[in-house]
Amino acid sequence: MSAVEKKATVLIVDDSALIRASTSHIIRELGFNPVTAECGDDCIELLNTSKIDLVLLDINMPGKNGMEVLSDIRNHHFMVPVIMISGSNDIEQAVQSVKMGAYQYLIKPVNPDKLEVTVKNALSESKLRQKVKLFSAVITRSPITIAITDNHGDLEYVNPAFSRTTGYSYKEAIGKNPRILKSGDQPDEYYKALWDTITAGKVWHGEFHNRKKNGEMYWEEAIISPITDHTGKISHYISLKQDISQRKKEQEALAESESRFQELADLLPQPVFELDMKGNIIYTNSLGFQAFGYTKDDLEKGVSSLALFVPEDRETVLQNIENRLKNIPFENHEYTALRKDGTTFPILIYTARINRGGVPVGIRGIVLDITDRKQAEENLVQLNQNLELRVEERTRELEVTHQQMILQEKLASIGQLAAGIAHELNNPINFVRINFATLQEDVSDLHTLLKEYRLVTEKLEDRPLSSEELKKLRLAEESLAVDSLLESIPEIFAESQRGFERITTIIGSMRNFSFRHAIDERVQFNINKGICDTLIIARNEYRYLADVTTKLEDLPSVPCNPEQVNQVFLNLVVNSAHAIESQHRLEKGKITIRTWYDSSNVFCSVTDDGPGIPPEVRRRIFEPFFTTKQPGKGTGLGLSISYDIVVHKHGGTLDVHCPPEGGTVITLSLPLRQMTETTNP
Repeated sequence: MSAVEKKATVLIVDDSALIRASTSHIIRELGFNPVTAECGDDCIELLNTSKIDLVLLDINMPGKNGMEVLSDIRNHHFMVPVIMISGSNDIEQAVQSVKMGAYQYLIKPVNPDKLEVTVKNALSESKLRQKVKLFSAVITRSPITIAITDNHGDLEYVNPAFSRTTGYSYKEAIGKNPRILKSGDQPDEYYKALWDTITAGKVWHGEFHNRKKNGEMYWEEAIISPITDHTGKISHYISLKQDISQRKKEQEALAESESRFQELADLLPQPVFELDMKGNIIYTNSLGFQAFGYTKDDLEKGVSSLALFVPEDRETVLQNIENRLKNIPFENHEYTALRKDGTTFPILIYTARINRGGVPVGIRGIVLDITDRKQAEENLVQLNQNLELRVEERTRELEVTHQQMILQEKLASIGQLAAGIAHELNNPINFVRINFATLQEDVSDLHTLLKEYRLVTEKLEDRPLSSEELKKLRLAEESLAVDSLLESIPEIFAESQRGFERITTIIGSMRNFSFRHAIDERVQFNINKGICDTLIIARNEYRYLADVTTKLEDLPSVPCNPEQVNQVFLNLVVNSAHAIESQHRLEKGKITIRTWYDSSNVFCSVTDDGPGIPPEVRRRIFEPFFTTKQPGKGTGLGLSISYDIVVHKHGGTLDVHCPPEGGTVITLSLPLRQMTETTNP
């Protein structure tokens, strides 16, 4: 446990003194500092007057309840994480808490181990958010122009220094391409070389002659670096730029008059130098002596320019000196400098050939100490790595949460259908029970008649049977209606057999519907089977509302997760039934389910003659938690989960169409060949 977490203060809000005491004990054992409040108002007052790192908030309290307090915290103390605690397992309440910004939702009694993990995770995430906020402030206040583009080169972020330098506001710049600054002074090949470098995953460093919004021309030095996502693909580019217009003017002034060189050189904030044709230093300004630790006496004795660079850079320096003297352009201007005392520091050197009468006689240059910039680059790289790691972690967490939402939606659907399934099973069970009661009476009557026959048989052994006794036996047969009884028994058994078969069918469909494969497992499955099982399971949802017609072609199997696909069919059928129910019509509606296939996909359409979907609603039906149903009728997750299952997890399509004559047609497709790579939202 880190030192920050040990000092964390956890506010426990609960109207029960016993729960406050027991939770405080757990928090103290975890090494944190517990603080308690018995109502919502006390909680808000403590947050306004004390430093609170985490809130454990009970939902049901007198006065302000937990949901109201949560809303206040999100409005005024956004960075403080809140863990909601309730004695109810109401899924809608949990979903609403998370939507309002709660970190987690726990059910009483809270397991200490679960509480420990949740508290530590919440504090860790809060710490990361504070770091991100700090890094964001650093970038925002940086005097260096920072811009981030997408992989097409369009601006997604610029810091205030960008606006100060270019004259374009943040709103004016976002979405635009940096070519809005292009002056036209540099050839297209220059920009092509830049683009080739960064799209190859390399860092580009160079200069631009650009035009500000007001038309003013300026020079800027730029470093452009690609940013890759977790797959290694380039997702963005970040550029660090510095206005070097003044430096350019100074370099031009130095080239204009050699007589003014000495005076101007000592005024520059960077070391400047001159080399002869052998590469020996013949001049440097005062900052040159200070930066490298040499004296004027050393210079008079002779100092080779190579002595100012670490050994591994000297070959490059020699090559660049040769290139400069031959007037051959080169891009590598960065080196590691070596001071007289043996210490090193990064530098950027700009050079120019010195001509006398059109003949090169040496090289003149300027040295920039880029230690701060290098450190800033390293910090930015570390920041990017931390951000990418956090994005990967949050992506994994969101995937787990999404799978939990899918399971919860399925459980909610099963719970909604439970009463209907019980009713479907109860009908055949009832007539089997009635048939067995009837059989029990018939068997009792046959037993009575059999006893009479046995008595007659015993009497026949001793003497002939009298006509009175025979008549009595005939009357017993008539009173028991033996002929009708014998005729009805086979029919009763046949009817009972049909009841057993109906029960077996329903249970089989329930077993198929509830069977669990792994989340990412794919097996060959005929969707016609899934549709039939779904209609059996959901029969009580639509039987009194609509007549269902199926037009199922013989289909090839598709690689899919059967339970997820069955959940989609269930959502579509139940939604159609609810749409028809919302019209309160006297006659039943119609639901038609049709399947077909082509060379690449299998298709299924669910058509109803309900009220249809208005265009403004149709655009949002696949959004999570969006619903037009009455409270308690739906979670708003059915169609969004169905879209995720079909499109993202199986690479299919899910489309909605409302014909002019009314009703709704929802069509899905699933590929006949399994996706090679799963696409996440």
